[in-house]
Amino acid sequence: MKRLLDILERSAASPSAETLAERYRGALLGLAAGNVLGLPVEGYPRTLIARHHPEGVRDIPREEQRLPWDDDLAQTVILAESILENDRLDVEDLSVRLLAWRRANGRGIGHLTLRVLDAIERGASAHDAARVVWEETGRNAAGNGAVMRCAPAALRWRRDPERLVEETNRSALVTHHDPRCGWSSVAVNIAIAAALEGHRIDPADLADAVDEAGAPAAVGNAVRASAGVILDALVLDHDNTMGYTLKAMQAGLWALEQEGPAEATLIAIVNAGGDTDTNGAVAGAMLGAFHGAAALPKRWIENIGGTSELTDLAEQLLERAKT
Repeated sequence: MKRLLDILERSAASPSAETLAERYRGALLGLAAGNVLGLPVEGYPRTLIARHHPEGVRDIPREEQRLPWDDDLAQTVILAESILENDRLDVEDLSVRLLAWRRANGRGIGHLTLRVLDAIERGASAHDAARVVWEETGRNAAGNGAVMRCAPAALRWRRDPERLVEETNRSALVTHHDPRCGWSSVAVNIAIAAALEGHRIDPADLADAVDEAGAPAAVGNAVRASAGVILDALVLDHDNTMGYTLKAMQAGLWALEQEGPAEATLIAIVNAGGDTDTNGAVAGAMLGAFHGAAALPKRWIENIGGTSELTDLAEQLLERAKT
Protein backbone atom coordinates (compact mmCIF):
# COMPACT_ATOMS: atom_id res chain seq x y z
CA MET A 1 0.00 0.00 0.00
CA LYS A 2 2.89 2.38 0.71
CA ARG A 3 3.68 2.90 -2.98
CA LEU A 4 0.10 3.85 -3.75
CA LEU A 5 0.05 6.36 -0.92
CA ASP A 6 3.43 7.74 -1.99
CA ILE A 7 2.21 8.27 -5.56
CA LEU A 8 -0.68 10.41 -4.39
CA GLU A 9 1.41 12.31 -1.90
CA ARG A 10 4.00 13.05 -4.59
CA SER A 11 1.20 14.34 -6.77
CA ALA A 12 0.00 16.78 -4.12
CA ALA A 13 0.14 20.35 -5.38
CA SER A 14 -1.63 23.61 -4.74
CA PRO A 15 -3.66 24.60 -7.79
CA SER A 16 -5.69 27.75 -7.39
CA ALA A 17 -9.18 27.42 -5.96
CA GLU A 18 -10.63 28.42 -9.34
CA THR A 19 -8.56 25.83 -11.22
CA LEU A 20 -9.47 23.08 -8.78
CA ALA A 21 -13.18 23.89 -9.01
CA GLU A 22 -12.92 23.84 -12.80
CA ARG A 23 -11.32 20.39 -12.71
CA TYR A 24 -13.90 19.02 -10.27
CA ARG A 25 -16.71 20.18 -12.57
CA GLY A 26 -14.77 18.77 -15.50
CA ALA A 27 -14.56 15.31 -13.94
CA LEU A 28 -18.34 14.87 -13.64
CA LEU A 29 -19.23 16.72 -16.83
CA GLY A 30 -16.55 14.80 -18.73
CA LEU A 31 -17.92 11.53 -17.44
CA ALA A 32 -21.41 12.55 -18.55
CA ALA A 33 -20.19 13.66 -21.97
CA GLY A 34 -18.25 10.47 -22.63
CA ASN A 35 -21.17 8.35 -21.49
CA VAL A 36 -23.79 9.92 -23.76
CA LEU A 37 -21.40 10.41 -26.69
CA GLY A 38 -20.85 6.66 -26.74
CA LEU A 39 -24.45 5.55 -26.22
CA PRO A 40 -25.63 5.48 -29.86
CA VAL A 41 -22.86 3.02 -30.83
CA GLU A 42 -22.66 0.97 -27.62
CA GLY A 43 -21.48 -2.55 -28.41
CA TYR A 44 -20.47 -1.77 -32.01
CA PRO A 45 -17.09 -2.86 -33.40
CA ARG A 46 -15.02 0.02 -34.71
CA THR A 47 -15.44 -1.12 -38.32
CA LEU A 48 -19.23 -0.90 -38.05
CA ILE A 49 -19.01 2.54 -36.43
CA ALA A 50 -16.82 3.71 -39.31
CA ARG A 51 -19.32 2.33 -41.83
CA HIS A 52 -22.31 4.06 -40.22
CA HIS A 53 -20.42 7.23 -39.26
CA PRO A 54 -17.77 7.93 -41.92
CA GLU A 55 -16.80 11.17 -40.16
CA GLY A 56 -16.84 9.45 -36.78
CA VAL A 57 -19.24 9.86 -33.87
CA ARG A 58 -18.66 13.46 -32.88
CA ASP A 59 -21.83 14.81 -31.29
CA ILE A 60 -24.35 14.06 -28.56
CA PRO A 61 -27.95 13.57 -29.72
CA ARG A 62 -30.21 16.46 -28.72
CA GLU A 63 -32.81 14.09 -27.29
CA GLU A 64 -30.44 13.31 -24.41
CA GLN A 65 -31.58 16.61 -22.89
CA ARG A 66 -34.90 15.04 -21.94
CA LEU A 67 -33.97 11.38 -21.40
CA PRO A 68 -33.12 9.89 -17.99
CA TRP A 69 -29.44 9.43 -17.33
CA ASP A 70 -27.82 6.22 -18.52
CA ASP A 71 -26.48 3.85 -15.85
CA ASP A 72 -22.88 5.12 -15.95
CA LEU A 73 -23.90 8.66 -15.08
CA ALA A 74 -26.90 7.74 -12.91
CA GLN A 75 -24.83 5.44 -10.68
CA THR A 76 -22.04 8.03 -10.46
CA VAL A 77 -24.55 10.56 -9.14
CA ILE A 78 -25.99 7.97 -6.73
CA LEU A 79 -22.50 7.24 -5.40
CA ALA A 80 -21.75 10.95 -5.02
CA GLU A 81 -24.99 11.56 -3.13
CA SER A 82 -24.36 8.60 -0.82
CA ILE A 83 -20.83 9.80 -0.06
CA LEU A 84 -22.05 13.33 0.68
CA GLU A 85 -24.82 12.01 2.93
CA ASN A 86 -22.63 9.61 4.94
CA ASP A 87 -19.08 10.90 4.43
CA ARG A 88 -18.05 7.30 3.92
CA LEU A 89 -19.04 4.44 1.68
CA ASP A 90 -22.06 2.86 3.34
CA VAL A 91 -22.79 -0.41 1.53
CA GLU A 92 -26.38 -0.63 2.76
CA ASP A 93 -27.15 2.96 1.83
CA LEU A 94 -25.65 2.62 -1.64
CA SER A 95 -27.56 -0.59 -2.32
CA VAL A 96 -30.86 1.04 -1.26
CA ARG A 97 -30.21 3.97 -3.59
CA LEU A 98 -29.30 1.68 -6.48
CA LEU A 99 -32.45 -0.35 -5.94
CA ALA A 100 -34.59 2.79 -5.94
CA TRP A 101 -32.97 3.94 -9.20
CA ARG A 102 -33.52 0.55 -10.81
CA ARG A 103 -37.21 0.55 -9.89
CA ALA A 104 -37.72 4.12 -11.08
CA ASN A 105 -35.73 3.88 -14.28
CA GLY A 106 -32.64 1.67 -14.51
CA ARG A 107 -31.73 2.82 -17.99
CA GLY A 108 -28.79 0.84 -19.33
CA ILE A 109 -28.32 -1.30 -16.22
CA GLY A 110 -25.67 -3.99 -16.67
CA HIS A 111 -26.44 -7.69 -16.40
CA LEU A 112 -24.25 -8.31 -13.35
CA THR A 113 -25.57 -5.29 -11.46
CA LEU A 114 -29.12 -6.36 -12.26
CA ARG A 115 -28.50 -9.85 -10.89
CA VAL A 116 -27.03 -8.47 -7.66
CA LEU A 117 -29.86 -5.99 -7.13
CA ASP A 118 -32.40 -8.73 -7.82
CA ALA A 119 -30.75 -10.84 -5.14
CA ILE A 120 -30.88 -7.97 -2.64
CA GLU A 121 -34.53 -7.36 -3.46
CA ARG A 122 -35.23 -11.02 -2.73
CA GLY A 123 -33.71 -10.60 0.73
CA ALA A 124 -29.97 -11.17 0.34
CA SER A 125 -27.69 -8.99 2.44
CA ALA A 126 -26.15 -6.03 0.63
CA HIS A 127 -22.80 -7.21 2.02
CA ASP A 128 -23.19 -10.72 0.57
CA ALA A 129 -25.22 -10.44 -2.64
CA ALA A 130 -22.37 -9.47 -4.97
CA ARG A 131 -20.15 -12.25 -3.62
CA VAL A 132 -22.87 -14.87 -4.06
CA VAL A 133 -23.61 -13.79 -7.63
CA TRP A 134 -19.89 -13.72 -8.46
CA GLU A 135 -19.48 -17.24 -7.11
CA GLU A 136 -22.44 -18.35 -9.23
CA THR A 137 -20.53 -17.13 -12.30
CA GLY A 138 -17.57 -19.33 -11.42
CA ARG A 139 -15.71 -16.38 -9.92
CA ASN A 140 -15.13 -15.07 -13.41
CA ALA A 141 -17.43 -12.05 -13.82
CA ALA A 142 -15.46 -8.78 -13.80
CA GLY A 143 -17.68 -6.28 -15.57
CA ASN A 144 -17.11 -2.54 -15.75
CA GLY A 145 -20.14 -1.48 -13.70
CA ALA A 146 -18.04 -0.44 -10.70
CA VAL A 147 -15.19 1.34 -12.48
CA MET A 148 -17.64 3.44 -14.51
CA ARG A 149 -19.08 5.12 -11.38
CA CYS A 150 -16.03 5.35 -9.09
CA ALA A 151 -14.97 8.97 -9.72
CA PRO A 152 -16.82 10.61 -6.78
CA ALA A 153 -14.58 8.74 -4.33
CA ALA A 154 -11.53 10.37 -5.94
CA LEU A 155 -13.19 13.78 -5.75
CA ARG A 156 -14.03 13.33 -2.07
CA TRP A 157 -10.79 11.73 -0.83
CA ARG A 158 -8.12 13.05 -3.18
CA ARG A 159 -6.30 14.51 -0.16
CA ASP A 160 -6.60 11.33 1.91
CA PRO A 161 -4.89 8.57 -0.08
CA GLU A 162 -5.56 5.76 2.38
CA ARG A 163 -9.28 6.54 2.50
CA LEU A 164 -9.39 6.91 -1.27
CA VAL A 165 -8.09 3.37 -1.76
CA GLU A 166 -10.27 1.89 0.98
CA GLU A 167 -13.52 3.63 0.00
CA THR A 168 -13.03 3.06 -3.72
CA ASN A 169 -12.61 -0.66 -3.19
CA ARG A 170 -15.70 -0.71 -0.99
CA SER A 171 -17.73 1.18 -3.59
CA ALA A 172 -17.13 -1.66 -6.05
CA LEU A 173 -18.08 -4.45 -3.65
CA VAL A 174 -21.73 -3.44 -3.54
CA THR A 175 -22.28 -4.93 -7.02
CA HIS A 176 -18.91 -6.27 -8.22
CA HIS A 177 -17.09 -8.65 -5.88
CA ASP A 178 -14.25 -9.64 -8.21
CA PRO A 179 -11.02 -7.99 -6.97
CA ARG A 180 -10.18 -6.91 -10.52
CA CYS A 181 -13.20 -4.60 -10.34
CA GLY A 182 -12.20 -2.97 -7.08
CA TRP A 183 -8.54 -2.57 -7.98
CA SER A 184 -9.19 -1.26 -11.49
CA SER A 185 -11.43 1.34 -9.83
CA VAL A 186 -8.60 2.18 -7.44
CA ALA A 187 -6.18 2.62 -10.36
CA VAL A 188 -8.64 4.92 -12.13
CA ASN A 189 -9.26 6.98 -9.00
CA ILE A 190 -5.58 7.39 -8.26
CA ALA A 191 -5.15 8.73 -11.78
CA ILE A 192 -8.16 11.05 -11.35
CA ALA A 193 -6.91 12.33 -7.99
CA ALA A 194 -3.53 13.17 -9.51
CA ALA A 195 -5.19 14.76 -12.56
CA LEU A 196 -7.18 17.07 -10.30
CA GLU A 197 -3.84 18.34 -9.03
CA GLY A 198 -2.58 18.78 -12.60
CA HIS A 199 -0.43 15.64 -12.83
CA ARG A 200 -0.39 12.62 -15.08
CA ILE A 201 0.53 9.42 -13.25
CA ASP A 202 3.35 7.34 -14.76
CA PRO A 203 1.66 4.03 -15.73
CA ALA A 204 4.75 2.04 -14.74
CA ASP A 205 4.68 3.58 -11.25
CA LEU A 206 0.94 2.97 -10.97
CA ALA A 207 1.29 -0.66 -12.07
CA ASP A 208 4.09 -1.34 -9.58
CA ALA A 209 2.07 0.34 -6.84
CA VAL A 210 -1.08 -1.72 -7.35
CA ASP A 211 1.05 -4.86 -7.54
CA GLU A 212 2.68 -4.00 -4.21
CA ALA A 213 -0.71 -3.25 -2.66
CA GLY A 214 -1.99 -6.75 -3.44
CA ALA A 215 -4.06 -6.23 -6.58
CA PRO A 216 -4.50 -9.20 -8.92
CA ALA A 217 -1.58 -9.40 -11.36
CA ALA A 218 -4.00 -8.81 -14.25
CA VAL A 219 -4.61 -5.24 -13.07
CA GLY A 220 -0.98 -4.15 -13.02
CA ASN A 221 -0.34 -5.92 -16.32
CA ALA A 222 -3.27 -4.11 -17.93
CA VAL A 223 -2.01 -0.76 -16.64
CA ARG A 224 1.41 -1.43 -18.19
CA ALA A 225 -0.18 -2.53 -21.47
CA SER A 226 -2.05 0.79 -21.78
CA ALA A 227 1.10 2.90 -21.79
CA GLY A 228 2.68 4.32 -24.93
CA VAL A 229 0.58 2.36 -27.40
CA ILE A 230 -1.69 3.31 -30.26
CA LEU A 231 -5.37 3.08 -29.40
CA ASP A 232 -6.00 0.13 -31.72
CA ALA A 233 -3.57 -1.95 -29.65
CA LEU A 234 -6.06 -1.94 -26.76
CA VAL A 235 -8.65 -3.71 -28.96
CA LEU A 236 -11.52 -2.12 -27.05
CA ASP A 237 -14.07 -3.79 -29.32
CA HIS A 238 -12.88 -7.39 -28.84
CA ASP A 239 -15.95 -9.62 -28.45
CA ASN A 240 -14.57 -11.57 -25.48
CA THR A 241 -13.45 -8.57 -23.43
CA MET A 242 -16.06 -5.96 -24.28
CA GLY A 243 -17.47 -4.69 -20.98
CA TYR A 244 -14.45 -5.98 -19.01
CA THR A 245 -13.41 -3.74 -16.13
CA LEU A 246 -9.76 -3.72 -17.21
CA LYS A 247 -10.68 -2.54 -20.72
CA ALA A 248 -12.56 0.46 -19.31
CA MET A 249 -9.60 1.22 -17.04
CA GLN A 250 -7.22 1.03 -20.00
CA ALA A 251 -9.40 3.35 -22.06
CA GLY A 252 -9.22 5.97 -19.32
CA LEU A 253 -5.49 5.63 -18.70
CA TRP A 254 -4.74 5.77 -22.43
CA ALA A 255 -6.88 8.90 -22.80
CA LEU A 256 -5.15 10.67 -19.92
CA GLU A 257 -1.74 10.00 -21.48
CA GLN A 258 -2.62 11.80 -24.73
CA GLU A 259 -1.31 15.30 -25.32
CA GLY A 260 -4.04 16.46 -27.70
CA PRO A 261 -7.32 18.24 -26.93
CA ALA A 262 -9.79 16.44 -24.67
CA GLU A 263 -12.48 16.55 -27.37
CA ALA A 264 -10.37 14.72 -29.96
CA THR A 265 -9.20 12.11 -27.45
CA LEU A 266 -12.72 11.32 -26.24
CA ILE A 267 -13.99 11.08 -29.82
CA ALA A 268 -11.17 8.63 -30.56
CA ILE A 269 -12.11 6.44 -27.57
CA VAL A 270 -15.77 6.24 -28.62
CA ASN A 271 -14.96 5.51 -32.25
CA ALA A 272 -12.67 2.66 -31.21
CA GLY A 273 -15.86 0.69 -30.48
CA GLY A 274 -16.75 -1.83 -27.83
CA ASP A 275 -18.55 -0.74 -24.67
CA THR A 276 -18.35 2.80 -25.94
CA ASP A 277 -20.54 4.51 -23.36
CA THR A 278 -18.58 3.16 -20.39
CA ASN A 279 -15.17 3.55 -22.02
CA GLY A 280 -16.24 7.11 -22.81
CA ALA A 281 -17.42 7.72 -19.25
CA VAL A 282 -14.15 6.58 -17.67
CA ALA A 283 -12.01 8.44 -20.19
CA GLY A 284 -14.22 11.53 -19.93
CA ALA A 285 -13.87 11.65 -16.14
CA MET A 286 -10.09 11.50 -16.43
CA LEU A 287 -9.87 14.06 -19.22
CA GLY A 288 -12.26 16.44 -17.48
CA ALA A 289 -10.32 16.13 -14.21
CA PHE A 290 -7.07 17.06 -15.97
CA HIS A 291 -8.20 19.63 -18.55
CA GLY A 292 -11.19 21.13 -16.72
CA ALA A 293 -14.79 21.68 -17.76
CA ALA A 294 -13.89 24.41 -20.25
CA ALA A 295 -12.11 21.82 -22.42
CA LEU A 296 -15.44 20.08 -23.10
CA PRO A 297 -17.29 21.37 -26.17
CA LYS A 298 -20.23 23.61 -25.32
CA ARG A 299 -22.35 21.77 -27.93
CA TRP A 300 -21.91 18.58 -25.90
CA ILE A 301 -22.80 20.09 -22.54
CA GLU A 302 -25.90 21.77 -23.97
CA ASN A 303 -27.29 18.36 -25.00
CA ILE A 304 -26.84 16.68 -21.61
CA GLY A 305 -29.71 16.82 -19.15
CA GLY A 306 -29.15 17.82 -15.53
CA THR A 307 -25.74 19.45 -15.89
CA SER A 308 -26.51 21.97 -13.14
CA GLU A 309 -26.99 19.06 -10.73
CA LEU A 310 -23.64 17.63 -11.79
CA THR A 311 -21.79 20.88 -11.23
CA ASP A 312 -23.50 21.30 -7.86
CA LEU A 313 -22.39 17.80 -6.80
CA ALA A 314 -18.84 18.56 -7.96
CA GLU A 315 -18.77 21.72 -5.86
CA GLN A 316 -20.12 19.89 -2.80
CA LEU A 317 -17.48 17.16 -3.16
CA LEU A 318 -14.78 19.80 -3.44
CA GLU A 319 -15.98 21.50 -0.27
CA ARG A 320 -16.10 18.19 1.55
CA ALA A 321 -12.58 17.34 0.37
CA LYS A 322 -11.30 20.43 2.20
CA THR A 323 -12.32 19.00 5.59
